[in-house]
Order: sequence, then structure tokens, then C-alpha cells
Amino acid sequence: MNPLLAVRPSHRRRGLTAVAVAVAAAGLGALMFGGGAVDRPGRPGSDLGEQLGGLRGANDLVRASRVDAGRDPALYPTAYGRLEATLVTGHPSKPPVPEIRPTALAGLVRTDLLDTPAWRAHYVCLALAGAKASVSPEAAAVLERAGVRQRAEEEALAYLRRPDQEDDKATSLATRAAFLHTLTCLGRAGKVPADARDRLAADAARIAEPVPVLYAVDALRAVGVRVRPTRALRDAEGHLRDDCAGLDPLQRAALALLRGRPTERTRSCLLPALGESDPQTRWVVRRALLLADPAGSSPARLPAPVSSIRPDGLVAKSPAQLGSLTATYDAARALTADAQRDKAPDWLKRRLTQLASDPALDPSDRIPLAMTCHRLGLACGPQADKGVKEAAGLTAPTRLTTENQRRWYGVMAARAEFGWGCLRTSVALPEEKGTALSPRSLRIVAVLAEAGCEAHVRRLTEGTDLVAQARRALRDGDLPTASDAVQAALVSDQSVPQSLWKDLPGLLEPYRDGTYPDLYAASPGGAASAEATRAAYYLLA
Repeated sequence: MNPLLAVRPSHRRRGLTAVAVAVAAAGLGALMFGGGAVDRPGRPGSDLGEQLGGLRGANDLVRASRVDAGRDPALYPTAYGRLEATLVTGHPSKPPVPEIRPTALAGLVRTDLLDTPAWRAHYVCLALAGAKASVSPEAAAVLERAGVRQRAEEEALAYLRRPDQEDDKATSLATRAAFLHTLTCLGRAGKVPADARDRLAADAARIAEPVPVLYAVDALRAVGVRVRPTRALRDAEGHLRDDCAGLDPLQRAALALLRGRPTERTRSCLLPALGESDPQTRWVVRRALLLADPAGSSPARLPAPVSSIRPDGLVAKSPAQLGSLTATYDAARALTADAQRDKAPDWLKRRLTQLASDPALDPSDRIPLAMTCHRLGLACGPQADKGVKEAAGLTAPTRLTTENQRRWYGVMAARAEFGWGCLRTSVALPEEKGTALSPRSLRIVAVLAEAGCEAHVRRLTEGTDLVAQARRALRDGDLPTASDAVQAALVSDQSVPQSLWKDLPGLLEPYRDGTYPDLYAASPGGAASAEATRAAYYLLA
């Protein structure tokens, strides 16, 4: 997990790759195919911009779905919620933190699949061993019971030996710090090569972002390596004197902890952040406040933690219904497919502009932000401009594989959005039963179509009746797959009969949301989602 995330509801490493998985061909409905232009029926409704309010998140980004996030437990809030709670124990008026039931935690490891095994192991270690990375037989036992310990250790060691070259420097540092902490917790710190520890220490001294540097310092201290965070502390005095709005609370708290000499401004700026929805932010902020004034900021004097720990020791997800840049990009594509770009809601445009002017915006958010602003024709600001430059520097793998597909999707999606054309890349689809393409294969074909890779699309769809597959997908309740199939048909020169365009409004009627009829669900009767709405308007364009 990238600890720098500022706008994602799950606080997980998604960035451009998550945007790309949902990408399909935009604006291809007006192409000539099958020998001539086809008359298209009128689309239902024209209030999409206004009705996006039904997907508006508490952070003024578009939510993935109208379904409210529940109160089920998850690994991320359990780890950081418990860390925060341990900082307020020891006072007579504070009840003890409920112990974790190993069976409940192991079950959560098996079912909370949004993260890789190594990240799940990291959260288990934080929940059971705390941030100091002491060896925890309990954590090892939980991971064994969940069946992920070996995979987690292998993933963590592999990354420490050879970090992902696609990760930016801050993300790489944060990930290596987390995985060193995890291996220490599992009694495997001796497996980490000395040169990997040395590289981590050297990078911690060279990187400016306080949060990943703080975590690296913590993890290295646990294995006996001391680090002087030279670059992060270089401008510390000036940053900590900035107005409260000038520095993100998580970064300010981390910088104060690295500096070790907090200021009164630090306290005044950080106190409101104890009410943040993100438990990681609250934990780091509380650490800094306790350091800022050990007497005056004693646990009894600070507000109680927001997280409520259940009797089984787990912590539920935050109830805040937040939007994401991934879903916002889908909404932007739906607006442009329906020729309503100028009707993007004011609340959304304001939020995009704010993010583009935020110096604390996570680097991995810059490209999806840039893609969204570009799609809506907005000059959002410097962070979006940086995102465009970073997208231009992306290179696609020469051959698409299962291992690199997320990176490949990301590169192709960015090229499609900015109109940079098809890259030289080798693509082979997995073997399919029969002639129909799987949803995964159709996503590949769809992003190739938008990127202008017509030859690839024709080759990969040869022998597949995409129109029939689209009709079948709609009958089976899979709107995104149907949309991808039609976009692939358009680019591969398959004849799309007028009867399909005539039937589409009726075929899509069961997918419309009951409260917001210009929003669509992925399956009939389901909750409206940004992805399904985009898929519907691509079909109706």
C-alpha cells in the first residue's frame, strides 16, 4: 500500500493501473463501418451531469457505486485503528484495547483480497506487533492459518531485492519499508540481503517526502540500522512554519516526528486531523501530538480515537462514502460520450482544480488526474500538467503477459486518452473455450481500439461474432462486457446491424437506476456505478 494516498477511499496502490482496467474505446460510435454510416436512435435522458450527484462522494469525487460502504471489518482499518488505540491506553479512564481473536483475523486475511499477500501480512503485523517491528509468533501463526505466509514472505523478499521499476521513488521507499517491517515481524529479517538494507537506508536519506522516510527510518531502526533523513529535513523549519493548509496533516506529522522537536504550530495544525476518516493519518498525527507536548498532550487530553474496535479485536471500514479518481474518470468519459462535457458538475470541476493545485497530492494520482482533466477539457493546474508529462514518458512492455498486464493497460490507456497513437507491442489473448472472448480479453481489445491499434483489434477478434456476444452479455446481465464487445466490433469492421442500435435503448432499460435514471448499473436491478454508466453511454453514443 502506498501510504501517501490523499484521495482514494481504500488508500491502496491503484493509481493509473486501476483507471486503465476500465478503459474502453471512446467516441467510436460515429465511425463508418460495414460500408456506411448508421442512423442512431435518440438516447434516453439528458440530465447525466446533474444526476452524477447520485454518485457524489464526501470528497467531491465520483464514487464507484451508489452502494454505501458497509461497516464490515477490513485489514487496513484494523491495523491502523489498533495502532491509534494503543496510543491512548494506560490511563485509568481508558478501557483496554480488545485482544484480537486469531481465528477472526485469519478469516479476514483470507477474505480481504484488495491487497497482495505481502501487504495483508504487513497489516497483520501492524495489528499484532505494532509499528516497532518486533518478532511476532502470533502474526506468523495467523498468516499460516490463512494460508498466505509463504507467499507473503516471497513477495516481500522479491521486492526488497528488486523493486518494481515502474514505482516512483516515494512509493518504492514506502513499499520496501513496509516489507522490511513485515519480514522482521515474521522473524525473517536475516533473509534480507545487506545490500537491500543499504539501498533502503541510502534512499531514505535522499527522498524529500516525510511519510515514506519516517516508515523507512522506523523499519531500519528495528534491524539496527540508523538513518539520518537528510533530504526530508532540509526544509523542515520552513515547512512546519507554513500555514496549516500549506502542508497535508499526514506529511506535517511525519515531518515533526522526523525532526523530533515539534512546534506549537504543529499542535494547532494537527489537532483537527484527529477527526480525519483515514486511520493511518490519525495514528501518525496522534504520535506527533504526543511528541509535541508529552505533558499537555497526554492521552487523556486528546480526543478519543474515531475507530471503534469490535469485541473480536477487528476494526470496521470508515463509514465515509468517498469518491475516487478512477470512478471520476469513468464519469468524465460518460459525459463526453453523451456530448455533455460542458455539463460536468461544478462541484466536480472545483475538486479537480483543488487536487491539481495541491502540492501534497500523491505522485501516483497525477496521471489519472491529468487524464480526467483532459477528458473534460479543463486546465486544472500544475499537478495535472505534471501528470501529462509523466504519462508521455510511459513505455509499454514489448509483450503483454499476465504479470505485466496492469502496467500495460495503464500505458495504453494513457496513450488512448491523450491521442498519442498505438505503440509497438505484442498481444496474444489467452485460450478461450469456443469463439467468444472473455471479459478480460474484451478489455484488452477495447483499450487497443481506443489507442488506435486497429490491426491488433482485427487480428484478435477474427472469427468472433462480437455483436452476438454483446447481445448475449446484455441478456446475461453484463453491461460493461456488452459495451466492450460493441466497441471492438466497430473497430474490427464487423457489420453492426441497424437493429442493434434500434434495440439498445430497450435492452438497456433494465439497467437504469430507479432513482437516477440517467445512471446505469452493471446488471439489471443493481446499484448504479460509474463504470456501468460509462459503458451505457458508449453504447448509446
